[in-house]
Formats: sequence, C-alpha cells, structure tokens
Amino acid sequence: MTRTAPSRSLRLRVTLMATLIVTAALALGIAVIAITLVSSVRANVDTTLTSYATSVGRSADGTWPKPLPAVPDDPSAWAQVVDGSGTVVAATANVQGRPARYTLPAGSTTPRTVPGQGTDDDEHVVAQRYVAGTTPVVVYTGASTRILSIVTNDLQGHLLFVLPLVVLGALGMSWVLIGRTLRPVERIRAEAAEITGSDLHRRIPGPTGDDEIGRLTGTLNSMLERLEDSATRQRRFVADASHELRTPLAAVRTSLEVGIAYPDRAPWPDLAERAVTETARLQRLVDSLLLLARADDDTLLTHHEPIDLAALARTAARSVPARIPLEIHTDDGVRVLGDPDQLTRLIRNLLDNADRHAATHVQLTVTTDGPDTAVLQVSDDGPGIPPADRDRIFDRFVRLQAARTRQSGPDSGTGLGLAIARDIATAHRGTLTVTDRPPTTRDTGVGASRDTGVGASFTLRLPIART
Repeated sequence: MTRTAPSRSLRLRVTLMATLIVTAALALGIAVIAITLVSSVRANVDTTLTSYATSVGRSADGTWPKPLPAVPDDPSAWAQVVDGSGTVVAATANVQGRPARYTLPAGSTTPRTVPGQGTDDDEHVVAQRYVAGTTPVVVYTGASTRILSIVTNDLQGHLLFVLPLVVLGALGMSWVLIGRTLRPVERIRAEAAEITGSDLHRRIPGPTGDDEIGRLTGTLNSMLERLEDSATRQRRFVADASHELRTPLAAVRTSLEVGIAYPDRAPWPDLAERAVTETARLQRLVDSLLLLARADDDTLLTHHEPIDLAALARTAARSVPARIPLEIHTDDGVRVLGDPDQLTRLIRNLLDNADRHAATHVQLTVTTDGPDTAVLQVSDDGPGIPPADRDRIFDRFVRLQAARTRQSGPDSGTGLGLAIARDIATAHRGTLTVTDRPPTTRDTGVGASRDTGVGASFTLRLPIART
C-alpha cells in the first residue's frame, strides 16, 4: 500500500488553503483597523486645530493676547495669526517672534501635511480666514505629525509580532481540525483497499448519519452490495453455463467414442444425427449466452426502426413449429420503435415456452392500453406459474420444479429463453410480466377440459412509436 506524497496530500492542500484564507482575512481586517485608527487620530488633530483656530478667529477684534493661549491637548501645537502682508500679528509662545511658518495658496482652507523646516518634523496645518475689524487675517494652527508616526510605527511593530503568531496558530489549528475531519475518510479508504473480489461480503464500518461521511459510507456499502450481487450472479451464471455446455459436449463425445470403439458395428448415421442435434443445441446455447452478454453490456440493440407489432407477431408465429393450435388476435396499426430481429426472438421465445407447456391451446394477442402503450400477450392453458416463482422464472437457467420444467426431447429448453425475453423487453424500455391466464369461453363452454390448470399469461408492454 502506497502512501500519498505530502505535496499531493488533501489534508495539506486544504490546510494551506484555510491558512491562506485566514491570513488574507486577518490582513484585510488589520488594514481596515490601521486605516481607521490613523484616520481617527488625524481627525482628532484636525478637530482640535480647527476648533482652536475658530475660537481665535471669532474672538478677534483686531487685537489678540500676546502670546496666544496654548493649543490644548498637544504641547507641540502652535498657532499664528498672519495679516495680508504676511506679518505675524499674534502667535503662541512656542513660535512667538518667528516669521510666518507657512503660507497656504490663496483661498485654501483644507488641512494638509507640510514638510518640516530644517530639522523640524513634518506638520499638519489648518488655516482659517477671518476679518479682524477691517483687516483680513489667516489663523494658522499646526501640530507635529510625530504622534501619527508613533501610532503607525507602534501598530506596525505589533503586527509584525502578532501576525506570524496568528498565521502559525491558524496553520496548526487547521492542520489538526482538518486531520480530525478527514480521519474517517482515511479509515474508509483503508477498509475499502482491503476488500478484494473474494470478500465482497465485507462492509465498511463508519457513521450512518446524514452528513457527508455517513452518506459516503452508505454509498460505498451500497456499491459493495451491488458488486457482491453481481459477482454472485456471475459465478452462478458461469457454473450453470458450464453445466449446460457439458451436457451436449458429453453427448457428442460419447457418440464419437462409440464410433471409434466399434467402427465396423457403430450405427454411423444415428451417431452423426445425434452429434448434429447436440451440436445444434450447443450452438443455440452459445448464441443465447452471447446475447445475454450483450444485454449485460447494454449493446443488445444495434438499431431502432418503426415496427408494426401485429405484423411482426404474425410473422414470428409462422416461424415457430407448433405442437398446440395457436389463436392469433391482433389490432392493426400498433406500431412500436425497436429492433425487429430482437423483438422477433422475444415473441418466438414466448410462443415456444407456451407451446411446450400448453394443454390444448395457445393464444397470441396484440392490442393497445391507452394511447401510449402497446400490449402483446401470449397465454396458454398449461399448469400455470405459482405467484412465488413469477419473478424468479425470468432469471437465467431457472427451471421450475413443478410441471413447467424443461421437457426432454429435441425441443427441450435451456432455461435462458425467458431471461432473454425480459432483457430484450427492458432494452426496448418495456416490461415483461407473467400472471394467471384470463378465463376464456374454452374454460366454461361445452367440452371444456377440467384438468388444464389455470394457465399462464406473459404480457409484453412497449411504448407506442410516435409518428
């Protein structure tokens, strides 16, 4: 037993896929959190600076305290009031006495990040335009972006530490959980690998619930049951076929051995006739076996064509040597789609079976049952078939132990005729069943026989051909 290479392991592939999904989801979540956090810090800075600038600008009447009050919440924050000539008219203590730090484009009030001067940090600057008395001024407020850098760097550091741990944890948990999930599948595979053609009676143990594993176990056990049934039928079929082939071969060999042992006294014409008879029987048996093999392979029908079932039945009836009188009742215009050679064989098998078992008469009828079904029925007044045997009689090499067993003589059956008939019916999307023969006037009229039995009626149903 070979083990699956790790690179091709389903467990490994699913684990890597699950880890990849978890990692991607985690990375996306972290990115959203980081962007949200940085945006929140930036928004807080903007709010603080804008609020301060608004309070300074709205309270202005042309004079401001010197220095301006410090910007709350951030010691590094600063503020300058600049007039139209670029002169700083008021400032916070940390920038008092310095020239205007920035000059934004005319009409711009959008907060922006600007590069630091010299060794200073980059700064986030807000500008608000006001009129102090009659003098237009711009209130600039700014703060170092260091806090944003600190937040971003701290977040990156934590992510670089936490993310690999989370990925490794997801990888390990996925490996364990997927292994536990696939363990029943591996047990099922191992059990199935140990089942050979000689022990198809074994079944795969496992859960029987309605989950995927339970359904897989049930499906495999159902398949094993079908394989066991098929193997049993095949062994029985081979054994029965061997037995049937042995009889004519033994008869031919016996005839030849008698002729060889007594060449001068042997009845050569009789021996030759017996050999020819047994060879013909052997040929019929081989043909039947080949036909059944084609039925098993679903290659029984080579072509389809519209067929007048009534005309085909009358032609088939004329080709069957009859021991018992045959009555034919057919409706015209009953057309089906199928292989005329195979349907002829089916009808001949039914007529031959009825003729060998009938007491006084056989009846063949062709009619319809509604607009969609053609019905062909072959009835006899023989001993009938017990209800318990009405399905088994269509099995291969089955011969009933009652009066409908194979008779001796040149017309003896092989036990395959009815099996072939049903296979042909099935190949034509039809059915073939057997019931008691319906009562007729022969059973109750003058001169009716009291010991003819209930009889048997074989009914073939086929789809009517659409024109």
